[in-house]
Amino acid sequence: MRTGLVLLGGLLLLLVAYVVLPVGTDRVVLLGSDARSAEPSRSDTIVVAKAGGGVLAVPRDTLVEIPGIGQDKVNAALAHGGPELAVETLEGLTGVRIDNYAVVDFGAVEEVVDALGGVTVEVGEPIQYTLDGRYVSIPAGRQTLDGFEALAYVRYRGGPTADIGRIARQQEFLRALAAEVTSPGKLVRLPLVARAVWANVETNMNPVSAARLVLRMWLFGVDEVEVYPGTPQYIGGVAYWVPDRVAGARAVEATIA
Repeated sequence: MRTGLVLLGGLLLLLVAYVVLPVGTDRVVLLGSDARSAEPSRSDTIVVAKAGGGVLAVPRDTLVEIPGIGQDKVNAALAHGGPELAVETLEGLTGVRIDNYAVVDFGAVEEVVDALGGVTVEVGEPIQYTLDGRYVSIPAGRQTLDGFEALAYVRYRGGPTADIGRIARQQEFLRALAAEVTSPGKLVRLPLVARAVWANVETNMNPVSAARLVLRMWLFGVDEVEVYPGTPQYIGGVAYWVPDRVAGARAVEATIA
């Protein structure tokens, strides 16, 4: 009996150590992709997160050096060489190693939010436009969005701030989503949520390592949330977000270093 308790205690200690102690970089790149497009998919949303650290959002139009391709917008890396090339490109931009990636089909937003029964966000300004042939109207203020409304919210690029404004909305959505997922009242819905996520995600992590990373983020939280700094510029008639490398290094240090 005593031997069994010792073995059980040892296994529990190993499990706790596996979750708590750092393994690898604890960094993950989240790439939002519209897989419904007939063309090679570019990443509309690019976020690097670190468990116990922060989140660094990289504007899709950021001018970077894509290995083997040359200078282009950072979101083109996914189309040129898949998530592996996107990770390599982001490592070059940030100067840090990134072990994990997850390419999330935008359809996952709609399915996950519906599985949760909605998500409540603070909408800064009214949103009205047509997405995939469907009209959506979201008033300003505190709103509980269904799946399609949430998808429209995170994909909207209207307004004077365009992509930078969309990044801010996506950050607000992620905070609201995290609050919903960790709410005790939503525990019964988590199996449906997990199924919706896994059906719409391409990742190099197995279910165990993915669960470990998510658990570490839940345990240790996420502190700073920043956008990689830069300035909008037209080069050759094309709009780019030209990164500020000095300020960018500080943003990396504050979030994912």
